[in-house]
Amino acid sequence: MTNDVTVKRKSKDSVFVKFFSYIENVKQLYEEFHPEITDLKEEDIQVQTLDSAIVNTIYNDLGFIVKDRYVVLVEAQSTWNPNMALRMLFYISETYRRYLIDTQQSEHSTSKVNLPKPELYVIYTGEQEKPEEISFSEEFFGGNSDIELKIKVLSKVDATLAGQYVGFCRVFDEQRKLYENSIEVAMETYRICIEKGYLEEFMKSHEKEVIDMMAQLFDEEVMRKQYDIASRRKEREEGRLEGRLEGRLEGRLEGMIAGEEKNKLLTAQTLINMGLLSLENISLATGLPLSKIQELSEMKN
Repeated sequence: MTNDVTVKRKSKDSVFVKFFSYIENVKQLYEEFHPEITDLKEEDIQVQTLDSAIVNTIYNDLGFIVKDRYVVLVEAQSTWNPNMALRMLFYISETYRRYLIDTQQSEHSTSKVNLPKPELYVIYTGEQEKPEEISFSEEFFGGNSDIELKIKVLSKVDATLAGQYVGFCRVFDEQRKLYENSIEVAMETYRICIEKGYLEEFMKSHEKEVIDMMAQLFDEEVMRKQYDIASRRKEREEGRLEGRLEGRLEGRLEGMIAGEEKNKLLTAQTLINMGLLSLENISLATGLPLSKIQELSEMKN
């Protein structure tokens, strides 16, 4: 979902969402988390991904329940978020709320509700070194908290689906540094990923869609960078203009000070520019004579 410039959900992450929209890929991911499980069936998996269209600002990339035993929440991250443990707390809370509704249970019941045991994962695709596990208590309270969540961090490029996704993202990041054209970035990323075997079967069966997603992401990031550059340039120009105006005003005020505080004159000038008060009220607010306020007003014009 995007607006003009600010991208809420990146197209690269949409490859993640699209890939795991196929239940067989979700099944394989969970089997890689738990190689000891050998009897898992696709019908044992219930996808519970949170959608921000329903819960304002709360969404994750993938959530699913397996045999009513586990909740698994996977958040694809290309830029590390120091608040990830807190976000996971929100995710699991909202997932449990929905689970109680779906299973017709209530936290207000006199009997204890049945909940699936949570497993929390972050797939981190950036280049920074990260620990294999993060802790809510450690992150926010130095380990001294009665509330605890532990989240496993998956950041290695390997043959697992999570590892292949990390590899895909890093290839994309490398190519966007080399090429200026979105199609070149997308095509070269596709070629290298096929060569390295990153999500190969999925990439081949969804070639056009995946290339379009990557090209869109590249264009969005270019546009966002251009917007940021333009915004910073505008701020600098406004700062220079403000400095020039203040300099001119201060120069003209030097001859008017005659025992009055310069800051009173500057305050009066600001109030005049805002146009919210009459000249008489500005005179009362600043303690300056009305004639002086009128002179400042004429200087503005």
